Amino acid sequence: MSQRQGGAAVAEEHGKATQAAVRERNLTTALQLVLSGNGTATRAAIARRTGLTSATVSSLLAGLIADGLVVEGQLAESTGGKRATTLRIAAEDHVLLALIVQPGLVRGAVIDLLGAQVAEASQRPATPGSLEDVRSVVRRLVSATTARIVAVGVQVPGIADGPLIRESVQLGWTDVDLARELSGIVDAPIHLINDADAEAIADSTATVTAIDEPGADDFGASQLFVSLSTGVGAAVIIDGVVVAGASHRAGEIGHVPVLFGPEAPVCACGNRGCLEEIVSVTSLLGLPHGTDLEALDLAALAATPDSRRRIADGARVLARALLLVGAALDVPNIVLGGAAPRLGPEFIGHLRAEAARHPVKAAMPLGFRYARVAQDQPYRGAAQHALRSALGISWAG
Repeated sequence: MSQRQGGAAVAEEHGKATQAAVRERNLTTALQLVLSGNGTATRAAIARRTGLTSATVSSLLAGLIADGLVVEGQLAESTGGKRATTLRIAAEDHVLLALIVQPGLVRGAVIDLLGAQVAEASQRPATPGSLEDVRSVVRRLVSATTARIVAVGVQVPGIADGPLIRESVQLGWTDVDLARELSGIVDAPIHLINDADAEAIADSTATVTAIDEPGADDFGASQLFVSLSTGVGAAVIIDGVVVAGASHRAGEIGHVPVLFGPEAPVCACGNRGCLEEIVSVTSLLGLPHGTDLEALDLAALAATPDSRRRIADGARVLARALLLVGAALDVPNIVLGGAAPRLGPEFIGHLRAEAARHPVKAAMPLGFRYARVAQDQPYRGAAQHALRSALGISWAG
């Protein structure tokens, strides 16, 4: 083959790859518009929204219908001509599995493609981080549905890097390949996500019903989401995108030392004075490591004199740490999730007061609010991560 022929062959292959990439992007866009349409989308409406030709849109939707992801519905309202056929997601035929793995509780749910919970299973591990308990919950979820499982989203307190959980101090895991551990139990791709990242995604897709503090969401596309539960984690969101960091460790602030000296408390990681040891909800309430917080009335526990003292002290430490992070990232909003909202208004009040007492010159004032918690949708973040990873679409549109 001559050099000219070789160049032509490379150009032809590149052209085919480009065409395939464009078609894949258009398929994702069409699928997103069907999902966002909530049963009202039509071929003509999708063509208008995308600027694609009617023939191209019909071809794209024919592929999605053949794959079983989209089905035709009822006839749309008449606009004067022939009534168009509506399109909807085949939610009943395709589902996601979403798992939340915590030291004291492993739980999961079957979620359809519209975000509705179909079934749920949970198990309290005999020892934190038991992989057999994770496998057991997945087996029960798989047996609870006859639909095709598109993907599995797994929310963990630790560093998720592709198929590996690099490290989870709370679970005692290092370089755990969860996809391999679940091999043979579920035939679907496994998508891992750090718990703070999952909660941040769930918060960003939740319906806004009230703002906790005037102006707190003026720059909502950029914020720091801090999850306080049995541990402490954070998700950095810049321009609406969760930042992973160079080694998928962005937001791992729980084991940064904030108290020093021999009197600083020893953390589960072996160091002294870690942020997690001071401001995790278990620490603020004086509870043992690995406590199942879901089973407790945290508001009542937070009202005791000892807890109120620890909460006030912990809020001062956390606020000072967040002043530095907020100034470094130019992130004006701090959203508190995990079990923190169940502590009530006193905790977030201490945070606001401490931040106001120590304003950072040349930095925007920090706004604090609790996460928009949907008590009936605890799996939304892990499920949304799986949905976007597998199909490229989002419930938030």
